[in-house]
Amino acid sequence: MKMYFFKKQQRDYLFFTIALLIFTSLIALPTFANASANSTASIYERYDLSNLLSGWEQINPKSALPTELIPANANERLIAKKITVKKGDTLYGVLKKAGVPLKQQRQIVATTLKQKAFRFDVGLTMTLTLRTTPKSKKKELVLLSVQQNKNRRFALRMQPNGTYKPAVERTQYKGKLQYVVGVIKKSFVKDAQYFGLPASLASQAHKLLAERKKLTKKDIVKKDFEVIYEVYPKASGIAPRIQYVRLGKRTSSLQLYFFERGSGGSYYDANGNTIVKKGKIELVKNARMSSKFGYRIHPILKRRILHAGMDYAAPRGTPIHAAADGKVDFIGRKGGYGNQVSLRHNKSTQTSYSHMRKFKKGLKRGSRVKAGDIIGYVGTTGRSTGPHLHFEVRKMAKQLIR
Repeated sequence: MKMYFFKKQQRDYLFFTIALLIFTSLIALPTFANASANSTASIYERYDLSNLLSGWEQINPKSALPTELIPANANERLIAKKITVKKGDTLYGVLKKAGVPLKQQRQIVATTLKQKAFRFDVGLTMTLTLRTTPKSKKKELVLLSVQQNKNRRFALRMQPNGTYKPAVERTQYKGKLQYVVGVIKKSFVKDAQYFGLPASLASQAHKLLAERKKLTKKDIVKKDFEVIYEVYPKASGIAPRIQYVRLGKRTSSLQLYFFERGSGGSYYDANGNTIVKKGKIELVKNARMSSKFGYRIHPILKRRILHAGMDYAAPRGTPIHAAADGKVDFIGRKGGYGNQVSLRHNKSTQTSYSHMRKFKKGLKRGSRVKAGDIIGYVGTTGRSTGPHLHFEVRKMAKQLIR
């Protein structure tokens, strides 16, 4: 009896040992063979935050998944076929070969014949997305798409009622977030590259911070930094973009966030203020300052009144540039100011541009502009003695010039 229990214990121990060896072999232990004890780079690493930040996309998706691409039940599956049109091919033939039912073939051909954006030519590459079930050979074409260029594609989507709706869509490229953190020793640009930030982004990050505040040696040396940037597939042609940059403590004012609205975007500080590029934006290139802010004898009214802005004399038709990022608050004729554009930059600050000859084509109330964008052209409309720009800054509805 004792021998039986002894053998049983040996057998149990053997099984336990084998199980432990299998378990430990599945664990990928980190190796430090290549780590340098003297390298500060081993302390700070570049991380791919796509998985950590994926919750953002789930909570606030950029675009909802089209309903026709969501399987009705777990047994359904989607098959994507990429087809290049060859000499002698017809759309009917291509659809038939892919397994598209005859009724859908007729619908698709009839719909595409009316579309100028779709041309069935030799060399055309299109993607057919079909929905099917394993138990049935029946297939449905839910999407036909043709990539026209890097940013645009033609799409023919199946609707809930079984018909097809054509559309020219903007291609949505998914970016991948990258993270770099480190400590600056001497030069922000050089040291940021040392920790893995690409050269172009290191220069851009430094420029963004410098626009927020004039950087001194005290602001940079021995300060830690953090950059989150987004990279896109090479085929997109989209340059990498900085989403967040910080220099110094997290409580410092040197933190900038990229916020995208509509077709453009801007960088904001922790308080939601945009970066104003002081001294770097020429409102009117090669213009002469003809009148400063302050009291003066009005050239037309011939009496002493406050000139609540600055005048820049320039030839008719010279482009006028926005002083900072903002939103068009007013555009139109405004009494003695003539043709005027007013931009709102935040809750309290506005800038206005008067006496314009004409406005930039397409500009309207609500349009968003970036610092340096053309918003109109020099003229002499309203109460004016010659072609010039009258520029004003308003803070809490009060006129001032900084």
